[in-house]
Amino acid sequence: MSSTVSISRVESPFTQETVESAVREAVGRACDFRRIVRPGANVVIKPNVFCPSPPPTTTDPRVVVALIRMAEEAGAGRMIVAEGRSISTAKFRSSLGTTRDCFEASGMLAVVASTGAEMVFLEEDEFVEISRPDAVVLKKATVPRTILDTDVLINVPVMKNHSLALITMGIKNLHGIISDMDKLFGHDYKRLPDKLADILRVRKPDLTVLDGIVGQEGDHAELGIPVEMGIIIASADTVALDAVGSAVIGLDPMEVETTACAAREGLGEADLSKIQVVGESIESVRRPFARPDIEVSSEKFPGLRVYAGDYCRGCQYYIRRGLDKLAQSGDIDPERPISIVFGKEPNVPDNLPSPVLIIGDCALSSESVKALRNRLFLEGRLRIVYTCPPMEFRMRAGELVRE
Repeated sequence: MSSTVSISRVESPFTQETVESAVREAVGRACDFRRIVRPGANVVIKPNVFCPSPPPTTTDPRVVVALIRMAEEAGAGRMIVAEGRSISTAKFRSSLGTTRDCFEASGMLAVVASTGAEMVFLEEDEFVEISRPDAVVLKKATVPRTILDTDVLINVPVMKNHSLALITMGIKNLHGIISDMDKLFGHDYKRLPDKLADILRVRKPDLTVLDGIVGQEGDHAELGIPVEMGIIIASADTVALDAVGSAVIGLDPMEVETTACAAREGLGEADLSKIQVVGESIESVRRPFARPDIEVSSEKFPGLRVYAGDYCRGCQYYIRRGLDKLAQSGDIDPERPISIVFGKEPNVPDNLPSPVLIIGDCALSSESVKALRNRLFLEGRLRIVYTCPPMEFRMRAGELVRE
């Protein structure tokens, strides 16, 4: 057995005491914690803080508190809780665009402050450029000094689906430890799995503790559905933890491309037959999650006209989440259809009634879209969502349709 993954149950009701007991049990079975956290060690705990949502979209602060207490008991010197918000939050949540805002809105700020631990909001940190010639995508990365200089990195994700990456657990949670420019680089669907695996080369966690108290199925964001699981999973091997976490929610670990890429590159173990699972078994806690739904069609959204060429899951995800918001706000009306154009070389007429949105770089560069694009521009009706993937549509779909 090359890797050990520990699963512990959290006794109900979920209190600080029962959560902490499960964290201590899971970590104790997974590793020798006092060999990881030596006296005087600088320790960084990296949760998943998704703005402006509390748990389960965000890591449960009780798990963070438990790990702070364990590290202090082991004699840790400097205790830091660090996170870096997403690009979507930075660009499109104007009143909550910083990690400070996210910590405060989610309740993490007050809880961590009560422990006396420091907080580092990573976009405010000093950044250092490093080279990783062995990386597949992220051969150069700009990383906060707090992450690079720490003696111990403890990664604390949540058990969640992700509509783009299928899961967001140990590997995906590390996307927060790189600079904004690096978050944007390689964020297209084809390169994202290898890019996320590359972050393990930048700074591999010494321990990953998965908050499975309440998970989230369907998606990782506002539209995800809470699922009470009552478990904590821990491992010194982040890849193995993701493999076991995936199996617990009903996925074949190798379906998850981040896990498959990381295993292929030798960054951890993903073969369940080579992973020692201790404590609870996978089957004893298994509860299949509803898979992400990112269908984009007029059948799903009456009043929507879809002109799609060849597109990837990344484009589909951001468009679908924008359409969900339009449907919630009543902006998709069969009496006043909306046309969306995306993907490579869609079959599209050169004129359509307003509103028409051309979404993403693939559509904008397509020969089949040129006549429509030029006509809309000349008529003053051109509405474009740039970049790949088209993050802006997810966040500003309503504004774009009403402009």
